[in-house]
Amino acid sequence: MKNLEIKVATSNIEEIKNKAIKISATNNGILRQIDTYFLVGKRRLKLREQGKINYLVYYLRGDTKESKLSKYYVLNIAKFFIKFSKKIFTIIFGVKIIVNKKRELFIYKNTRIHLDEVENIGTYIELETVFNKNFKEEDLVVEHNFVINSLGLNNLEKISNSYSDLLINGI
Repeated sequence: MKNLEIKVATSNIEEIKNKAIKISATNNGILRQIDTYFLVGKRRLKLREQGKINYLVYYLRGDTKESKLSKYYVLNIAKFFIKFSKKIFTIIFGVKIIVNKKRELFIYKNTRIHLDEVENIGTYIELETVFNKNFKEEDLVVEHNFVINSLGLNNLEKISNSYSDLLINGI
């Protein structure tokens, strides 16, 4: 799977939320997420705990401030199997860092709008426009740019790294 994503820092999530509502993005509620990143060199592997829905994500993505293509693979993990999975991956790879966040999720067509409050580093907006076989990639890029412009993200500080990198580097 792949998506086009961008992340920006913000001090005013409520303003972005109101803009998301104006473009008729659907509010899918608040998610509590714990992401355990494993030591796999420059690659990225994380185990996401999210209540009933948990999964392992391996992804490849450049670290640029502009919108970037991300290729990812997801394996759903049943809730009863999460502790065992975490222990096995910790033994095999070791833990790089753990990221705790509260995420309010809005969806506009193929674009996920994440309003994130990340423990110890602040508030961010992350967009992920999921590439779908039913749509032309150029149309999805247009949608991605529409959401960026509608939310006013071009006026905010763009972030090139993942939350795990920001925590490790102390921002």
